[in-house]
This record gives sequence, structure tokens and C-alpha cells, in this order.
Amino acid sequence: MMMNSTLGQTLTQQQHLSPQLQQSIHILQISAAELADYLQEQSMGNPLLSVTWQSPGERKRKSAAGMRPDIGDDVLSRVRSTADTLESELLGQLRISGIDGRHLRIARYLAGNVDESGYVAVGLEETAAILGEPLEEIEEALRQLQSLEPAGIGARDLRECLLLQIAADSDANVWASAVVSECLADVAGGRLKKIAGKLGITGEQVNQAIDYIRGLDPRPGRRFGISTGTYIQPDAYIRKINGDYTIVLNESLLPKMSINPYYENLLHDNDCKEAKPFLSGSMQSAKWLIRSVEQRNATLYRVLETIVEKQVDFLEQGVQHLKPMNLKAIADRLDVHESTVSRAVRDKYVQTPQGLFELKYFFTTGLPTAGGDSTSAETIKAKIRLYIDGEDKRSPLSDQQMADMLAAEGIRISRRTVMKYREEMQLLSSRLRMAGTAAAGGRP
Repeated sequence: MMMNSTLGQTLTQQQHLSPQLQQSIHILQISAAELADYLQEQSMGNPLLSVTWQSPGERKRKSAAGMRPDIGDDVLSRVRSTADTLESELLGQLRISGIDGRHLRIARYLAGNVDESGYVAVGLEETAAILGEPLEEIEEALRQLQSLEPAGIGARDLRECLLLQIAADSDANVWASAVVSECLADVAGGRLKKIAGKLGITGEQVNQAIDYIRGLDPRPGRRFGISTGTYIQPDAYIRKINGDYTIVLNESLLPKMSINPYYENLLHDNDCKEAKPFLSGSMQSAKWLIRSVEQRNATLYRVLETIVEKQVDFLEQGVQHLKPMNLKAIADRLDVHESTVSRAVRDKYVQTPQGLFELKYFFTTGLPTAGGDSTSAETIKAKIRLYIDGEDKRSPLSDQQMADMLAAEGIRISRRTVMKYREEMQLLSSRLRMAGTAAAGGRP
């Protein structure tokens, strides 16, 4: 048998992001504390980049883990911070997984973009462009990530999350995978007969499959990140001045950056020709870094402007008046990509007249009202909490009763959704609240 070899050329297109653009994306999405560390590191390797802190102790205070800075004028607010995060758990598993170096690099990037519910919050094509890797290699790294514990981690949507958990369970219901793959919308709509007809199984088999599916975890990442108290500074303040809301970025979080005049003069000194290529490259890097930070602040400010415009009622009256918002609507308004807004709000906090909030708090889903408007999930949660706080402790409100009360206010919502929101707030069911009252001797 003869083997023939030929030499040919193939033309392909592949998107690559320059190192400068990758740096800009990184700067936009990290927190202020991480950015402060990053700028300090960059200044140590670039003689033309001058970094100065507002006070001698500022840099030490920002880099000291677990240290509580001085508190004054409501600048600092108590929030929760993760002690053992999902990302650190996934990275630990990857280190001992035996995955090869190329896929390990990709999987670590994906692990850093897993949200607190356990879902990958970055597109695979976007990841391929950022890392300069073929899409098939990104997909293989994702499969490696999805093989980690807990089952369902690294999914891109609810269907994939449930299917991963079913595949990992040797005792899974025999019809569960088919129900999730083909009939998930019918499960949500309670159309059991349609599911039975579509899959050719009995109603009892459908019920057994659904009972099994309900025992799966739609948010496998939420068990991580057990929180401990710490203190942080907000990235910005929203203040009411002379009747108008004003946005003030917290400039104390980051150092002042400038070009070092000594090395800048050397760049123009004809006696230092040997050093000019190095100094010229360092100058470009320093200027790009300064522009990237300025662009980060400008994007953050524009997002905050939109939040202020849309959330005046919230700023005036509190959480019950929070309006639903989504990333796409803000992105379209600002004429930027949705991923830009997502990065801009990641790990950022704002101090408002109603307290300190993470920026992503303002991006909530909406439910329709009788008047044709919509109300945010956080608003509904606040109402549910008020109902429970004001109920007769000897006769607690059921989820259906609270759904009826919300309907009376014009908010159409199912009992199941009320239960979901109540559980997300870690509030007990009416039966358990009644049992707690009885155990306390009838005292509310």
C-alpha cells in the first residue's frame, strides 16, 4: 500500500484581541481592590509609570487582607465577602485533575467567569477571541470544567445544568434526561399530558421523572462562598444635592497615575539612544494603561447615570420601588456591547441614599402588573418580607395567601414563584414559622 503526502494551503479566519485590548477588558471587569494591586505591579515593571497614593498608609491598607480601614462619614459599609469561593474550589480541583496545560489555562479562565449560581457567564466564542484559541479547544476545556464537583457546575443554561446532574447520577430516573432535553418548558407550564404524549410514556412515569428533576439543584454554585463580615469602600456615591442626584466616583480607591518626568526626559535625550527602544515601549504601555483606567471610570459613570435615570423612585422610597432592568437595555442605551456592561458592574458597589448595593443588584427580572407595567423581583421580595414581618405569628400567611395579596396590588405571580423568592431570602414556610412560634410559647 502506497502512502502519498501532499502540501496544501488553507485560508481560515480567526479573531484575536491585542494584548492592549485584553488588558483593557481585564481592567474593566476587576474590582477596585484588584485594580489597585494590578496598577502597583505594573508600576514596578514600568519606570515611566508613576503611581502615587493619597497618603503613605493607603497602599498598605488596601493590600492588607481582612483589615478594617478607618470608618468615617458613612464612607464604609458592612457587606459580605466570600471566605471560600466557588472559583477557588474549582481551581483546586483543576490543579489535581491531570488536565493538560493548554486546556488548564482555558479552564482556569472559564472558572474565573462562573457566576455565584454556578453558570459560565462568558460566551465560548468570546473566550476563544480573548485567549486566541480555537473554539473546539474552548469547548473541550468547558467539558473538563463541567466534570468537576458539584455536578451541574459550568453549565451555560438551566437545561444543561440539569442534564449534567442527571448524567452524573447513576441512580437517575430513566426518563429524566428526555424530559429535561425535550420538555423543560412543558414541565414549567405543568403540561404533563403533553409530555407523556411527546415521549410516549405514562402519566405516572412523567410524575416520577418530574419528582426526580425537582430534587436537582438549579443553582449548584450557591452552596459556596460562606460569608464572613468585612468592610469595603464603594466605587461610587449617589447623593442628592439641591434636589438632583449626583454621581461621585470614589477616587480614593485608586492611586494617581502619571508619566515619570525623569524618564520622559531621557526618552528625548540624544545621549541615551541605546535606551530609547525600551523607554519608547514603556511610554506606550504607560499611556495605554492610564487611558484604560480612564475608560473604565467613564464606562462605570455612564452605567451609573442610566441607573439613576431609571431608579429615581428607588432612590427616593426604597427597595419596594426598584424597577426591573436588564443588561441588554442598558447596553443598547449606551451603544456598547452587553458584555461591556456586564464587566462594568462586576464586583462594583455604589453607596446610595438607601444604603450600599452591588451594581448587579439593580439588574433584575421583571414581572407584569395589572396596569401593563412591570415590577422587579427585588421589589416583590421586599413586599413578601413585609407581609411576613407584619403577619399574625399564630396564623402565618401561606405562600398562596401572599400571592393573592400581591395580585390585589396588581402583581400577577404564582404561589410557586412566591415560594421561590421566600426561599431565596431564607424565610421559613408558614408551617415552620408557626412551629417556631409554638416552640416559643406562643410569643411572636
